[in-house]
Amino acid sequence: MSPEASSKIGKTVGEKLRAARIAQRFTQSQLAAPDFSVSYISAIERGQIHPSLRALEILAARLGLSSTQLLPHRGQSEDRHGAQLNIPEREDDEMDAILLEANLQIWQGEAEKVVTQLSKISIKRLKRQQQLQHRYLLGLAYFTVAQFQECEDALNEALQIAKELNNQYLTVRILDRLALAYAAMRNYPQAILSHQRCLHLLETQEAHDPFFATQVYMHMGQHYTHLDNVEQALEMFHKALEATANYTTIQAIQQLYLDMSCRYGANKEYDLATQYAYKCFYSSDKENMKHLRSELYHYLGQANLKGDPEETRTFLDTALQDKQVTQDTLALASILNTNAEWYFQQQALTEATENAQRALTLTEPFDDTLIRATVLITLGRIEYAQSLAEAGDQHFTAGLSMLERLGRHEELANESVNYAEILEQHGKEREAFAYFRRAFQSQQKMGK
Repeated sequence: MSPEASSKIGKTVGEKLRAARIAQRFTQSQLAAPDFSVSYISAIERGQIHPSLRALEILAARLGLSSTQLLPHRGQSEDRHGAQLNIPEREDDEMDAILLEANLQIWQGEAEKVVTQLSKISIKRLKRQQQLQHRYLLGLAYFTVAQFQECEDALNEALQIAKELNNQYLTVRILDRLALAYAAMRNYPQAILSHQRCLHLLETQEAHDPFFATQVYMHMGQHYTHLDNVEQALEMFHKALEATANYTTIQAIQQLYLDMSCRYGANKEYDLATQYAYKCFYSSDKENMKHLRSELYHYLGQANLKGDPEETRTFLDTALQDKQVTQDTLALASILNTNAEWYFQQQALTEATENAQRALTLTEPFDDTLIRATVLITLGRIEYAQSLAEAGDQHFTAGLSMLERLGRHEELANESVNYAEILEQHGKEREAFAYFRRAFQSQQKMGK
């Protein structure tokens, strides 16, 4: 490194890292890849987090330095008097940084890396709160890579620690993820029990996120649907809709999150207070709510279609006159698609086509969504019934590709089988085999 570059190196790890990176003409992205995220490098340089020793060694090697050259200089007196205090503190900082990095990597699609990294760490010397984070994040990573038995084991350990620490926020989220792991293993009764425990805790909390509760109700409805318990499924889906009925504007959502931030702050839970303060200003939650509501109507419609046709007709007619539905484009498209499926079941193909085409038009302004994918597949099914195989193939393949992009592997597996059976019925055995195989591959991704 040149003398000029050396003169720019500051006293902190972050300052030294930034100076060395600039001297080597690396961007943050070039320095980060492939082991770290850009946000992780940025946080180190700003002094927000301390890198682990492992991370420091990797970064130093990329810059042609030794890891000690990136460490801050301290006087002998400071080393002598502060060693007893600083070493454990630094180890805590390093572990916190590792856990933060693991959290970021999970959301950035690098869960396999997280499983490898966290599995190597012995949790015996960690503080109890760090043990909780470690087991929770490892459970999330296992879930993401479809290792559901390992996920169950890690989350059950996390659950015991969360109860011991009286961490209700993580307790309900661990229970929710456990339920989803059970559902992925097709153990729907156990999934329902876990989600029931989750809802019970939510009801006892002074402040809870209604959108999180909505997702729990929606998942419970799906569990009951898999068990062909239509009555309970419908009850859960209606409760999900009720949970967010008062939050249809950005202002209402912001006020909700502001109130939650204040409550967590008053209870000295400052991390959660900060999290919900950020949510207060994150206006796209209204769009997220629209997608959530439209999916709720989708699952509600699917549950109704399994029941009495006359009751389903009443549900659809009522929904099509509901202002909350008619003023929400995706929700309306979802109901119209269910309407198309109802007419298809009654062999009224003209009406089925009209509803499906209208739903498809409504979903055009949106990117990939579950609703648009489902509409495309519904149209494909109708067109095959009308002997329009070429158009049906186009819509089926477009819908299935969208489900794959969305990562909706369960829906992709089910609809791939349905399409394969239709192809088989029309003498297209080779094409049918390809979609049976696609269904099998999707089930593998779910760990089934």
